[in-house]
Amino acid sequence: MKSWKNLFVKQEETTEIKTTRTPDQFSFPIGSNGPGNASIPSTAGVDQAALNEVLTVYEKGIESINMPGYDFFEFYKAVSSIGNAGEQVYSMAFQMARSMDSTITVHKLVSDADFYISKINEVHQQYSMQGQQKINSLEAKKNDEKNKLMKEIEQGTQQVAQLRAQLQTLESDINQKRISLSGIDGQYQPQETAVRQKLLANDNARQISVMRLTNIKEGIQRNIKQ
Repeated sequence: MKSWKNLFVKQEETTEIKTTRTPDQFSFPIGSNGPGNASIPSTAGVDQAALNEVLTVYEKGIESINMPGYDFFEFYKAVSSIGNAGEQVYSMAFQMARSMDSTITVHKLVSDADFYISKINEVHQQYSMQGQQKINSLEAKKNDEKNKLMKEIEQGTQQVAQLRAQLQTLESDINQKRISLSGIDGQYQPQETAVRQKLLANDNARQISVMRLTNIKEGIQRNIKQ
């Protein structure tokens, strides 16, 4: 399993100081009980707890690759804490950034924003792949059990016609297996629903995270003159 570091480290910056990191291992959080406490509006069709959980993983992942010194991440956190920030807030934040690191430029902030956004997209792709693999595994297991029971029903029906003496026993066995067959979908539905909710939450979390980062990026481009 790839770690956050493997997903997030800039390949072209492996020799710079911005590679010191001890991130958590990345995994698709099926059945986990993460904090899920991101403050976001409800999204139609998405389980709010699942969305909060994935958003929290995204935010922690971004934070885990926050590099030493002042870069876009610190700028993003500063401006995001204000709310509906305007030109004055961006200008003040930029001046503060410059006072902390004189090498900070609009181009560097925008470039770093693109880097963070690209990492969100990479993680989203990982989540999608892992979630789809889980769905495929569940469906394959369900179909195997259904096919097995259907085959046994067919064999039992043939035996009833051939062995009248065992008719009552065989009919009881067949009926029991039919009951089991009818419950297969319900047995797997909670697991499928949970995974599909995580996939839907993953899509929405990526959109929300990219929107947040993009808003700040566009705010820099729109409000800071250099």
